[in-house]
Amino acid sequence: MSRYDHARALELSSRAFADSLSEPEQDWLNQHLESCSDCKAQHEQLHAAIIALKTVSISAGNDLVQGTQRRIRALCLQSAARQRRMRPIWISSAFASVWMACTTPYVWQSFDVTGHWLHIPDLLWQMAFLVTWFTPALTGAAVAVWLRPQLTGTASGQMARASA
Repeated sequence: MSRYDHARALELSSRAFADSLSEPEQDWLNQHLESCSDCKAQHEQLHAAIIALKTVSISAGNDLVQGTQRRIRALCLQSAARQRRMRPIWISSAFASVWMACTTPYVWQSFDVTGHWLHIPDLLWQMAFLVTWFTPALTGAAVAVWLRPQLTGTASGQMARASA
């Protein structure tokens, strides 16, 4: 048997205790364990270790439970506050997008007429149109990017402390 077969058997053996094997995988593992004494011994040791771990009673102290609940509540409140702070940005972004879509032909026509009336080269007034047209969206995106690292950074830092 190859080294790959033994590695696969060990991996499938680990997954077998979590009941996450398909029927063909389970059949292959059973056949391999019948023919390989080393893998069968590892499978039995793993099974014995899992049974031993299931008998161990782990209880958290009252302080740990209350501290964890407090941190989770704080993270939930911060998440809700972040969503409330981002709501106006999403609304303004949606409004800017709708405004851009609705006013495009009118703004284009006004730039075209003004550009020709003032004898401005086409490329110049078209670039001015693009700058004017993209300004609301770029402003909204800049505000969102500016606020996002502040909000995400504090939440991820606290999440790391909560999991430690």
